[in-house]
Amino acid sequence: MRSKIDIRFTVDADIDQVMDALLAVDLLGEWSTSYSNVRVGPRDADGRPRRVFVTAHFMNNSDDQVLEYSWEPNRVSWVVADSSRGSKGAGWFDLLATPEGTEIDYHVELSLPLPIPGMLFNRTLRKANDEVVANFIDFAERFPEIEGYAVG
Repeated sequence: MRSKIDIRFTVDADIDQVMDALLAVDLLGEWSTSYSNVRVGPRDADGRPRRVFVTAHFMNNSDDQVLEYSWEPNRVSWVVADSSRGSKGAGWFDLLATPEGTEIDYHVELSLPLPIPGMLFNRTLRKANDEVVANFIDFAERFPEIEGYAVG
C-alpha cells in the first residue's frame, strides 16, 4: 500500500531555530511518533546528519530503516535507503520565513509491503502525521531549551 501526505503549518519561531531543531536528528524520537532507537551515522562535511538508523513504527509493525538525509538552506529531505521489511518512503520539510514565524510545507510518502485496506492506511497515516506535526511545533518552539541539548 502506498500513500502521500502534505501538511502546511506555521511554527512560532524564526527559520534558523526551526532548522536547528530539524538538525537535531538525534532527538527525532522525542517528537516523531513514527521513530524510535534513533542513531546518527555519518555526517556531511558541515557536520549535518547524512545517514540515520531508526526503528520505524506504523500500524503495530516495526521496521529497521536507514534514512538518507539531504540538507539545503531552507529544506531538509530524506529517503528510506534501506528497510528490514521492504518499506519505501521519502519526505521533506520546506521552510519559509514569514512575519508570523516559519511556514513549513511537510510532505511524506510511504509505501509498505503490507496488505492493508487503502482507506484504513490513508486515515492512519494522516492521523500519525497530524500528531507528528503537533509534536514538532511544540519541539521547535522550545528548541534549544530542550532538556540536555546544546547547539554547537
